[in-house]
Amino acid sequence: MTDPKSVVRGAAVASITAALFLADGRAAERPPKPAPSADPLAWTVGRWEGRRIEAATGDAAPLHSEISSILGGAGTEERIEVEEGAPHYMGLYLEVSDAKGEKSTIVYVNARRRNFSRLEGTASAERGEWTSVTATPPHGSRMRIERTGKDTWRRTQMVSEDNGRTWTSLFVDEMRRP
Repeated sequence: MTDPKSVVRGAAVASITAALFLADGRAAERPPKPAPSADPLAWTVGRWEGRRIEAATGDAAPLHSEISSILGGAGTEERIEVEEGAPHYMGLYLEVSDAKGEKSTIVYVNARRRNFSRLEGTASAERGEWTSVTATPPHGSRMRIERTGKDTWRRTQMVSEDNGRTWTSLFVDEMRRP
């Protein structure tokens, strides 16, 4: 036998729910979702091949990258593998530009260190530059990308040991569409 109080509670919940979703005899319309501004780095979406060149030694290793659009075009996700060391170096970048297109943020993690880094900066259709906000001074980290052709681009990772007064290249990724 059903408890009369639970029937009354159920009916009350159903009535309140219906009142919240109905107005003037029709279902309430959801407000339109604001369209995110297009990610200025949308041109990077796709598969890339290339090489990572260590600045200190000049050693080069093959690299493979897959970049996908995320969040309805508001940003990108990159999965990268560099064929050096055992196991190979693997990393994940997430980049999102704000709705006005004035600021770009990257969150990065790799399989070796397994701690997240946050970089903030700007991006355009031809280049981007971000500086780490998680590095512990006097150490600093900066990343720059530059579109070098229709199907090529370069990523340069730089470090500073003097609070950003000077920057030294750590590595350069030369990327091309296969």
